[in-house]
Amino acid sequence: MTAPTSPTTFADLAFELHFEPLVDEQLPLSFPCDADGCVDLDELCDRSRREYLFAHTLIGRHFEMPVIRPPRPDRR
Repeated sequence: MTAPTSPTTFADLAFELHFEPLVDEQLPLSFPCDADGCVDLDELCDRSRREYLFAHTLIGRHFEMPVIRPPRPDRR
């Protein structure tokens, strides 16, 4: 029996961690993640890393709890 293989590259991640805004001025944010919602910060560009940390820090004030979901078709 073989063990399941993990994604070999950042682009292979089949899910996204989605932050829905609580305030009208903020856009929703999504980041590639694994099935457990783990985002590889080392693979994000500087802007995406800052946006992820911003959204994560402001859960409950500017963003709802993030949800793990399949990526949008236009992102593939």
